[in-house]
Amino acid sequence: MMLDRCNAALAGLIDGLCDPRRQRRVMLALAATYGLAWFIYGLVAKSSQDINADLAEMTVWAHEPALGYPKHPGLCAYIVRLWFAIFPQTDWAFLLLAGVTLAAGLYLAFELCGVWLDGEKRAAAPFLLAVIPFYNFLGLKFDQNSLLIPLWALAMLAFMRSLQTRSIVWSIVLGLATAGAMLTKYWSIFLLAAILLALIFDQRRNAYLRSPAPWLAAAVFLVLTIPHLIWLVENHFPPLRWVGERRTAASVFDFLRSLSEYSFGTLGYVAPAIILVALVVQPAGTAVRDSWFVFTSTRRPATLLFWTPLLLPVVIAIVKHTNLLSVWNEPSVALLPVMMLASPLITVSRQSATRIAGWAVAYTVSALVASPVIAFVLLERGVENSAAYMKLLAGATEQQWRTSTDKPLPLVGGRFVLSNAVAFYMPDKPSSYADFSDYLSPWATPQRVARGIAIVCEANDDWCIGIVNGYLTANPTGKRGDVTLTPHWLGLAGEPKRFVIATVPPRN
Repeated sequence: MMLDRCNAALAGLIDGLCDPRRQRRVMLALAATYGLAWFIYGLVAKSSQDINADLAEMTVWAHEPALGYPKHPGLCAYIVRLWFAIFPQTDWAFLLLAGVTLAAGLYLAFELCGVWLDGEKRAAAPFLLAVIPFYNFLGLKFDQNSLLIPLWALAMLAFMRSLQTRSIVWSIVLGLATAGAMLTKYWSIFLLAAILLALIFDQRRNAYLRSPAPWLAAAVFLVLTIPHLIWLVENHFPPLRWVGERRTAASVFDFLRSLSEYSFGTLGYVAPAIILVALVVQPAGTAVRDSWFVFTSTRRPATLLFWTPLLLPVVIAIVKHTNLLSVWNEPSVALLPVMMLASPLITVSRQSATRIAGWAVAYTVSALVASPVIAFVLLERGVENSAAYMKLLAGATEQQWRTSTDKPLPLVGGRFVLSNAVAFYMPDKPSSYADFSDYLSPWATPQRVARGIAIVCEANDDWCIGIVNGYLTANPTGKRGDVTLTPHWLGLAGEPKRFVIATVPPRN
C-alpha cells in the first residue's frame, strides 16, 4: 500500500514536470523540497563536528570588505556578509545557505536542459542531477565551487535565450551571471570560453553580433568586473600567485596523478547518473553514439557548452604543468542530462522517468536515514583539522580573553584551520591571522595586532608554540593557558585533545 502511494506520488510529480502549464511551479516546489532535505541531512550528519575552516575563512573575508581576497575574488564573501546580516553567524545558517544554493542550481539546470529537452526527458533531468554528489554531499559546503553551480547554469541559459530572442532582459542577465561567475572564481574563464565557442560556431552568429544583445551583455560584464580587475593589478594578482604557488605540479608523476584524479574523479562523481540512464532507459549503442559529441546545428551549442569547461582545463594544465582537481567541475555538469538524453534515437517513457525519480528520491531518503549514523561515525573516528573541537576552543579562548580585558578581540592567530574556525565562533567576530601570514591575512597589520590578539595552537604543534612564546616574551601582560577539550554528541564523548591558548591584551 505504501509503495503504491509512493509510486502514485512520483507519477503525479512527473506529470506536473511534463505539463507546460504547471512545470515551473512544480519544479520550484521540487527544488525547494530538495534543498530542505539536504539542509536537514547536513544539520544531522554534521552535528558532531564544527565549522569547516574554508567556510570560516570566508566569514573572516566578509568582515573585511575588499574588492578581492588572497585566494579568490569577493562575491562569495559579499553573499556571506549579506546572509549573516539576516541570519545569525552559526553552522546551521551556513548549511541553510548551501541548501538554498543547491535548490537554485537544480531549478536553473531544469530550465537550462529545457532548451534541448522536453516532456519526460526534461522531467527526468533534475533527478539525474540529484544523484550526483556535486548537487548534494559536496554542494553542502557553500564555497566558490558550489556557488558556481547556479551561476553557470544561469549564464548558459541566459546565453541561449539571448541568442534565440536577442532580448535586452536576457542580455543583461547574461552579463550579470557571467560577471558573477568570474567574481566568484577565475575557473569561470572556461565558462566564458565555452560561450564564445558556442557563439562562433552557431549559424545565428552574424545576426546576433549585429544586434545590441551581445554588446549589452559585454558592457554589463565589464562594468561589474573592472573594479576587481583594477584591484587585481594594483595588488599584483594575489589569487593568481596563490594558484601558481599551490597548484604547480612538483613532477611529471605528480601531474599525471592530478590529471588522473581530475578525469576519473569527475567520471566517478557523474557515474550514478550515467548508470541510472543505462539501467532504466537502456539506450541502444547507436543512440549512445548519437549522444555525447554531436555537432548538428541544434545540439552543437550544448556539446560545446558541456565539453569545453571539462576539456580545455586539461589543455591549459598540460601547457602550464598545473595540477587540477575534480571538485572544480561542480558547475560543469548541468548539461549532463542533455548529453545523455537529447538524441532523437532515445525514448524516455513516462514509466522510465518515474523510475528515475524513484531512484533519486530513494538516494536522498537513504542519506537522511543514514545521517545520525554518519554523525556518530565522525565522532568516533574524528574529523580532519580538529574540526570537532573548534566551538569548545572558541569558548575557552573567549573565557581567557575576558580575564585579561573587557576590550573586543580583534584577531585570532594560529594555524590556518584553528585561527579561522575559532574566529567564526567568537562573539566579537574577530578576523584571523592565519598561519601568521601577511599574505593570507593582509588586515593583520602591526597596528591591528597591537589592539590585542588571541593565539590558539594544538599542544603538540612546536612551530605554533614557539610563536606563542615569542609573543608572550614581548608582551609580559600576555597569558598562556593549557586546556584539554572533549567533544560531546547526544551524551557520547569523543577523544580528548590538548590545546594551548595565549591571550595578549591591547597595548595601552
